[in-house]
Amino acid sequence: MRYYIFLSLAGIALILDALLFGVSFLYPSDTRPAAPPAALAAPQNTSQTTRPPAPTAIPAARIPRPTATPAPTATPTPSPLPPTPEPEPRLLAEHAVSFTPGDRAMRANIRLALSYYHGALTHVFVGPGSVFSFNATLGLAPQRLPWKDVVLKPTPAAATPAPDGPPPTQEIQRIQGGGLCDLASRFVMAARPLLPNRAFRFVNHIRSNGIHLQGVPVRDSVSIWAVGGQKGEQDLKITNATDGWLEFIVEREGEKLTVHARLWDRLPPG
Repeated sequence: MRYYIFLSLAGIALILDALLFGVSFLYPSDTRPAAPPAALAAPQNTSQTTRPPAPTAIPAARIPRPTATPAPTATPTPSPLPPTPEPEPRLLAEHAVSFTPGDRAMRANIRLALSYYHGALTHVFVGPGSVFSFNATLGLAPQRLPWKDVVLKPTPAAATPAPDGPPPTQEIQRIQGGGLCDLASRFVMAARPLLPNRAFRFVNHIRSNGIHLQGVPVRDSVSIWAVGGQKGEQDLKITNATDGWLEFIVEREGEKLTVHARLWDRLPPG
């Protein structure tokens, strides 16, 4: 009995398999193999500090492209400003005097004085507060120069007639280097309108020897005795008592001599 039941069940199973096989031909399905299961994650060491998950990469299409920075423009170096030109020296005052020596020996001595020491007396600058010395500008050891003797007579007006007799005899003097006093006096006469009276220091020629210099006022008559700075030397000293520059220029035209005195607000070129 059990045998027949077994055979019946086996027959039913065969019939069902046949039906399923037939159905599989009638309705075929997707035969692609399934994806393999994902690999198991490796075990993590829980003893270490848990790191935060890495940030998710942004798609390349969404990353903004950096804006191109323009190359820095080179700043031109400013060219140095041209120096401000100084104003031209301004002539504040000027005065000149001229004379023509009548004595031949006097003219020779004046030419010798103007040519000595590279012609120092012909062009002189005196700064503010400085002192011009006629003898120092003339040069070293002037007593060694070949000066000529000049014959001088006392001024006739200085001789006073005696009450009961003829006038006193006038003494004739021979002066070595005569003419330097005439030249020095012209420096005073030229600078007198430009400077105060206290700027001039000298021995008065008339008061020292009673001899008047032709064409020279009494107060401007200078007595020069140049012996190289030794004792007894008589000098002309002119102090520039202004804030400007005092200039002396001696010009010669034939036998005529002209002494210029100029006052500048600043040192002129040359």
